[in-house]
Amino acid sequence: MPICPKCGQELSETDNFCRRCGCNLAQVEAVPSTPEEAVKAVLTQRIDGIKRKDAQAIMNLVDETRYTKFDDWPPFERQGSDALNLEAEALKVLKEYDYEVGDWRIDILNDAAIASFIINYRGKIRDLSFKIKSRVTALLTKKGERWRIVHEHWSHFPQQQHAERKTLERRRRFPF
Repeated sequence: MPICPKCGQELSETDNFCRRCGCNLAQVEAVPSTPEEAVKAVLTQRIDGIKRKDAQAIMNLVDETRYTKFDDWPPFERQGSDALNLEAEALKVLKEYDYEVGDWRIDILNDAAIASFIINYRGKIRDLSFKIKSRVTALLTKKGERWRIVHEHWSHFPQQQHAERKTLERRRRFPF
């Protein structure tokens, strides 16, 4: 079943517009032609969901029953689907978010994929500015024709840890 490239909503084969976000499907890029392109599209939609502050679009891209995450923001321990709830709360106070992604590597292993990339992202949580460079690794599984995120691991580059420590400590004191 096709999905909206903007919000991740499941679509019927005959839809011209997404029933959730109104995206004109005729004006979007063609369906990814390789499994690697499809996986990259899911992860790009996930990050675009952050930029659009669309928690539901992000939720549509993950396997909620098996999802886990190590984040580059506190708490730093492994989280389950509660990570999505924490992120949804953070999206409510996120401002001026932007990002660049590069250095992609995607390996397809039958109905599983391992993807890694580098992301530079910046913005504000309330009035607290941040600028972070992280490494991301994601595990996705395929059910039918659809890839879903099962696990994400985000980690800061080591040279940034000292510069970002004060920001993170302040964030702990001012939860969302």
